[in-house]
Amino acid sequence: MFTVEAPQISAPPAAGLRERAVSATGLAYLQIDRSGVIRDWNPAAEQIFGWTRDEAVGQRLTDLIIPAALRSAHSAGFARYLVNGESDMVGHPVEVPATHRNGSELRLSMTIDPLGEQGFFAFVTDRTDGHRAQLELQRSNTLINAILQHTTAIISAKDLDGNYLFVNGEYERVFQVTAVDMVGRSEADLLSAPAAAIGRTHDQDVAETGTAKTVLEEIPFGDEIRQYVVTRVPLTDPDGSVYGVCTIGIDDTGRRRSEATIADGERLFRATVDNAPGMLYQFRMETTGETSFTFVSNGSRDIYQVEPEEIIASGGNVLSTIAVEDLETYTASVLRSAETLEPWDWRGSVVRRDGSRRWLYGAARPHREPGGATVWDGMLLDRTRERHTELDLEAVRGDLADLVERLAVLSVTAPAGPTPAPALAALVAEKDQEALAALWQSAVRGERADGVLTDRLLVRLRPRSDQSISVSCFRLDDCA
Repeated sequence: MFTVEAPQISAPPAAGLRERAVSATGLAYLQIDRSGVIRDWNPAAEQIFGWTRDEAVGQRLTDLIIPAALRSAHSAGFARYLVNGESDMVGHPVEVPATHRNGSELRLSMTIDPLGEQGFFAFVTDRTDGHRAQLELQRSNTLINAILQHTTAIISAKDLDGNYLFVNGEYERVFQVTAVDMVGRSEADLLSAPAAAIGRTHDQDVAETGTAKTVLEEIPFGDEIRQYVVTRVPLTDPDGSVYGVCTIGIDDTGRRRSEATIADGERLFRATVDNAPGMLYQFRMETTGETSFTFVSNGSRDIYQVEPEEIIASGGNVLSTIAVEDLETYTASVLRSAETLEPWDWRGSVVRRDGSRRWLYGAARPHREPGGATVWDGMLLDRTRERHTELDLEAVRGDLADLVERLAVLSVTAPAGPTPAPALAALVAEKDQEALAALWQSAVRGERADGVLTDRLLVRLRPRSDQSISVSCFRLDDCA
C-alpha cells in the first residue's frame, strides 16, 4: 500500500506581492516615517515629481515636494497630528498643491492613511492638467456670461416643451421681465397667441431637424410692430441629441435689409477674412474618412500657391503637399482631434508647387454634425520666417558651444551625483574644494551655478534634463 502525501502549497510572501503591486500601479505611492522622511517611492511617483527613488528616499517630504510658502503650515499640521492624532488630510482624498523637481507647480489628489509606528503612506494622482482646464473653463464661462449679459441681442433658451431655461439681460430690458420669472414659462405667457405660435413652430422645426434657422419675425409691442432677425440654434448633449433651442434676436426695425445691403455685408466679411493673416478655412471629414475643404480664404495663395477655388474643388488634395517627414504627425493629430473633439494643433511643413518649403502652424476647433461628420473651423499661419530664425539660433548656439569647447580648460558632461565630477575636482585647488562642492549642489538641485575660485578659475555648471550636469571651466588670466 502506497501513501502519497499532498503537495504543500505555500502562499507567496505578502510583502513581495505588495511591492509588485505598488511598482505596477499607475498611482504615485509614497511612504514617510513619523519624522517626515520618505521611506518608499514608486515609479509613478518618479514620473509625477521628477525625483528618482534613490534621490527621494531619505529626504524630508517637506523639502522635496511641498511649495516653499506652505512648508511651515505643513510642518505645523504634521506635528499637530503626531501629538493629538487629528488632521483633515488623513483618511480621505484631498486636493493639494505640490512642486515638481523643475520648480513647476503641481495640483495633486492625495489620500493619506496611517501605518502605525511606521508612519504614513499616500496614493497620489496628478490633477494638474485638470486643474488648469477647470480654471480655463471658469474663464470661458465668465467671458460667455459677460457677452450674454452685455450684448444688444435678445437671447433665450427653451426646452423641447417650449418652456424657458434662460433669458439674458437684453431680453429682460426689452420685454420688461426678470430672468427668474421667465424660467419655466413659455412665449404664450408673454406674446400674442399668433406671434407665440409662429415662434413655437420655428422652435419645433429646429429641434426636429437639428439645424440652425434664421428668419425675420414681427413682434408686436403695443401699437408698434418691430422686426427681428431671429436665429435659432439647436442645443445638443455630448451624444448629439437635441434637448432645447437657443434663440438670438437682433432688432432690424426700419431697415429691412436689401440685397445690396446683404451683398455689402458679404463683401465686408470676405475682405475681413482675406485680410486676416494666414489662411482661414473649414475642413470636413466624413464618417467614411473622406475629407474636403468647404471654405478657404485667399491666404491659400501665399501658403500653398493655390487658388481657394482649386482647393475646394480638389476635395482636399492640397494635403498631398505636406512634407513626408511631417505627414505622420499631421495624420495622427487630425485623427486624435476627430476622436476626442479636442482642438487641433499642429506644426509642420509643406512643399509648394515651385519646390519651396513653408513651415506652418495650424489650429482649429472641431464639432460633430448630426450625421457624424467632423468639421473643423481653423486657420493656418506661415511660420517660415520664425523657423528660419530658429535654425539660425541653433547655428549660433552650435558656434557658441564650439567656441566654449575651444576656450575652456575643461568641458565635460557628468552625472548629477552627490559629489563633483572627478575631472572637475582634480582641476580645483584643495582650498577651493568646499566652494566647488557648494556650486555642485546648486547644479544638482537644478540651478545654474557660476563661481570664480581663488586661483582665477571660472566654473560654470549647467543642469541638463537627462539628470546630468554640463561643466565648463576657464582660466580668467588666459581670457584676458
